[in-house]
Amino acid sequence: MTFEALRSALARDGSISGPAALAALLSGARWEVPANTASARTLWAIWCDRLDMLVETGEFDPGRLESLAQAVDGLHDAGDTRVYMATVIDPPRRFHVYLSEDLARCVGAWEGHVNEQTPRTAT
Repeated sequence: MTFEALRSALARDGSISGPAALAALLSGARWEVPANTASARTLWAIWCDRLDMLVETGEFDPGRLESLAQAVDGLHDAGDTRVYMATVIDPPRRFHVYLSEDLARCVGAWEGHVNEQTPRTAT
């Protein structure tokens, strides 16, 4: 996966988080795309459950919740196709970007947070 393929897919993405992910990418954010793909249907099932949990607990920013809901819808619409799960990391933000297997389009994108944990130390 090249920077240009990710940039191009995000530039054509009409999702809530697509423009912010693209801006982060263009400003030098770290990005990664694993070499393997996953089933959009499997990812949909996982994120659909997590979305329901976040709605129930109310622990997620409403704008980010809407972004995740939109990405979940995109994964649902992709059905059984394979997708790449890219990330654009611009602390404290982490964008999850799901790309079609041919890298031609963005299936969904949403903004989360970088998990920052304080190291545990022995006293």
